Amino acid sequence: MKQNTYTPISESQLAFTPQGSQLENRVVVISGSTGGLGTALSKACAMAGATVVLLGRNLQKLEALYDVLESIKLSSGENAHQPAIITLNQEVATEVDYQRISEMLMEEFGKIDALVHTAADLGVMTPVPAIAQSDWARVMSVNLTSARLLTNACLPLLEQSDNASVVYTLDDKSSAYWGAYGVSKAAVHQLMTIMVDESDTRLNDQGNARIAMNAIDPGPMRTPLRRKAFPGELETETEPPEAVLGVFLSLITRSEPSLNGVTLKRQPYT
Repeated sequence: MKQNTYTPISESQLAFTPQGSQLENRVVVISGSTGGLGTALSKACAMAGATVVLLGRNLQKLEALYDVLESIKLSSGENAHQPAIITLNQEVATEVDYQRISEMLMEEFGKIDALVHTAADLGVMTPVPAIAQSDWARVMSVNLTSARLLTNACLPLLEQSDNASVVYTLDDKSSAYWGAYGVSKAAVHQLMTIMVDESDTRLNDQGNARIAMNAIDPGPMRTPLRRKAFPGELETETEPPEAVLGVFLSLITRSEPSLNGVTLKRQPYT
């Protein structure tokens, strides 16, 4: 079994931009799509011509983002594709709910080419014994259980793609007061590692994994979740999520086709 080691994100990965038709006719599902990272990534995928499936809890926010992607579609010409919306409350969703999502996606698209997990709940930053069980359970449901159930439900659709990608978003928080959030992100890391180790390594025509699973720890980003954790931090102290989109797009497009079971981590920036 592979160890949970990190590979530094390269400058070329950070600077990556999809070329030509790399994302055209590809279906990309983004969980937590109305969060800071999810919103930026949804826009970038739409601009590159992908069919973006927006998955989140708040219908009003999803519809607002949908309108933005529609405007991108209209300005991009005939190669752009209609986005889609799926509402899901990951805090309380059951396995049946995820199966219904899989059925909806199969009926609408027949496949998906990439699944990106960006949904996250920070929880309460306090010593572990002080965390209410309801808060602990919510964070685990949103950050960990949903990642497992959504991936499981989407595997049949990913298998219909000849070059599929699953991307997990990590955050290395193993120090005091990060509580359920830190534990959940460490567990997601282990989940990805185990799922890769268990895979039957089905290969595509190029001899690479038919479904690649990788993870990214993008480092500090200027997002609502970050502001909740560090309310006194100045905006200039962190970069926007747009600064790290290249590495996500690189994995979504399988630009480095042999990458599988790898955890990419951004080094401290100045």
